[in-house]
Amino acid sequence: MTRKARLGLYLEDEEIKKQIKIAAARRGISTTAYCAEAIQERLQKDGEMGNKVSKDRLALLSRMDKLRQEIGPVGTTTAELVEEGRRR
Repeated sequence: MTRKARLGLYLEDEEIKKQIKIAAARRGISTTAYCAEAIQERLQKDGEMGNKVSKDRLALLSRMDKLRQEIGPVGTTTAELVEEGRRR
């Protein structure tokens, strides 16, 4: 299992937090995953990630995003998934 680096994120506006939760739910991912993807995309655009994210990987992620949008919600809320994870 790989170690994950922890990053605290403080937002100026509670509305932004709500928008992030909604956007993540629409994609069927956690708010953490949503924020991590957004940060990775920005770093890639800014040229800070070097070659860590290949064009092939970006294309795959783009296809996965489109598929998530086509499929829609998986029928399980994020809260239920979190609770299930806690039970394990």
